[in-house]
Amino acid sequence: MLKLDYKKRSEDASSLMKEAIYSNHDYYTDAIEGIQELLPSNETHILNSANSCILTVVEALPEPILIPDEGGWNGLERSAKILKKQVDTIDTDDGIINIEYLHNYLKNNNVGSIYITTLAGYTALQPVNEIFELCALYDVILVLDISGTVGSNELSSQEHCDIQVCSTGSPKIVNIENGGFINNITQKLKFNNHLLKTFKADNITCAGISNEITKAPLILDKTIKLNTYLKKELSKKLEDDTTHNVIHSNSIGINTIFTTESKSKTKKLAYNIRQKLDITDNKSIITTGPNYNRLKKPCVAIEVKNLDINQLNQEKIDELIEIIIESINEQ
Repeated sequence: MLKLDYKKRSEDASSLMKEAIYSNHDYYTDAIEGIQELLPSNETHILNSANSCILTVVEALPEPILIPDEGGWNGLERSAKILKKQVDTIDTDDGIINIEYLHNYLKNNNVGSIYITTLAGYTALQPVNEIFELCALYDVILVLDISGTVGSNELSSQEHCDIQVCSTGSPKIVNIENGGFINNITQKLKFNNHLLKTFKADNITCAGISNEITKAPLILDKTIKLNTYLKKELSKKLEDDTTHNVIHSNSIGINTIFTTESKSKTKKLAYNIRQKLDITDNKSIITTGPNYNRLKKPCVAIEVKNLDINQLNQEKIDELIEIIIESINEQ
């Protein structure tokens, strides 16, 4: 049984959030300044949840809104449905947008905006720079969900998008258990003031964000390095396996996804892996596909991002790999 620590809000963040309950200090401003120091923007809004951020952004987006056919975030479609906004999907390569295909699509179809996550399914980096170039060419607004890359100006493509959306819920890189923020970088769009006021984060959430935002670069870096190790070593173990293959094995990500034979076998394999893991609070780091938020094919995702990165090392990753291989062989 492999013991692993699930990610939780840090003790110092929890302590500061408790202080904020009775404090008159303006933690909203502190959090804004912390976010803008990491991700420069002239307009930042902190809201009470990532879903509130998405709803606020979608309300302002021109239609149709184009999203990838998999590896995105289903909260976008839910918000669009509420607001009766048109959403179209574009075919991808396991979540990754093909630039040539996108170019042809934009040439032949009306698109008002594109909403993508910087990491498709949390497992591979989208070609954001090239996507933004096409958006500029065809006058399309580009929104990036940077929840999986916050902490890196480069990976969050600060200079190659119009709007950034980030969740600070759990388990995330900035892990407050609630809240989120919007960076209106190019300010081409104006958000609804009523929604911004209605969904504005309270002082407690902002205290947590102000405390944790500075930790994001180190947490992201550690997560990527350990996940890269997992991808590399698991790929070696599965080299001769024609059924189980690591998706986007050479790309940066914060989880590792491998294919399986069928939906039914996926569930059984995921169950067997979970039974060999002892994770705090009975949490799980295993998710399965088909799943729009990951991949729409039978697969298992190892959510490295869900773990307390300060308690994780290569030795534990090695044990995790052995458990995965053992569970595959038991099928």
